[in-house]
This record gives sequence, structure tokens and C-alpha cells, in this order.
Amino acid sequence: MIVKKTVGSNLVRKLAILAVLVAAILLQSSLFPFWMWMGVKPDLVTVIVIIVGLVYGLVPGSTIGFFGGLLLDYSLGRLIGAGAVSKMLVGGLAGWVSPRIFGDRMIVPPLAVLVGSWLEQTLYMLIANAFGSSLPLAKGFWMIVLPLGLFNVVFSFPIYYAFTALKKAPREGG
Repeated sequence: MIVKKTVGSNLVRKLAILAVLVAAILLQSSLFPFWMWMGVKPDLVTVIVIIVGLVYGLVPGSTIGFFGGLLLDYSLGRLIGAGAVSKMLVGGLAGWVSPRIFGDRMIVPPLAVLVGSWLEQTLYMLIANAFGSSLPLAKGFWMIVLPLGLFNVVFSFPIYYAFTALKKAPREGG
């Protein structure tokens, strides 16, 4: 009976993460182009990928990163696959690093989102340039990567608290 409850709660958790990811993709591809700060829009998918990696580990972070990046690339119509690879690597890295640094330090989630966002955007620019895009790396770093990381930190707090509550909910009786 306990096994069935655990399996059911894992399914609910996975469906909730998937629903949040789809909602973020819809927001990012439809509403966020009209809501910018310093010329950049928030990247909720990257924030979700990093937080899932921190909270749930390497495999969920990588998996959500790959599928979230692929769906976002497809919905935005840009270089399909570059976002999938960059988000998968960052989600996996967050999951791999999490047991080594996490603990009870509340500075870790926003700091991980900041550094992870910078890393993901830099990887995306490098992949895009490898496939023929002519993105200026130095200018792109100062104009896109740095402000985007700072913008994403704002969203790290509510997303982190939502996913930690989701992780704790089944163990505490629902």
C-alpha cells in the first residue's frame, strides 16, 4: 500500500513539474516578448531546469532541461536543439553539484540560477555560432547574458519554494 502511494505521488510530482514547464514555455513564447528589462526577457525555463536539478537531482534536471529546451526552441522557431543541449547540460550540472553544496544555505538557489543562467546563455551562443549564427560573443555577454542572469534571480525564489513544497507534500500526508 505504501509503494502504491509513493508511485502515485511520484506521478503527480512529475505531472506537476511538466505542467509548470509547459506554462513557462507558453508564457515565454507569448507574453514575455512584451515584458523586457534592459533588453532581455526572463528565461523561466532555465530557472525551472536549474531548480529541478537542485531539488531533484542530475537525471530530472537533465531530462527537464532537454525537453524544456527543445519545446522552447520549437515554439520560438529558433535554432532547434541548441537550447535543448544548453539547458540539458545546465540542468544536469545543477543536479550533480546540488548534493555537494546545497545543505540549508538559502543563498544557493539564487546563486545557482545566476551562474546557471550565465552558463546556459553562453553555451547557447557558442552552439549557435558553431552552426553558422554570427552572434557577437563579447557584446552578447554584456548585453544579454549578464542582465538575463540577474533578471532570472528574481524568479528563482518563488519557483524554488514551489518545487521544495512539491517535493515535501507527499511525505507529509498530501
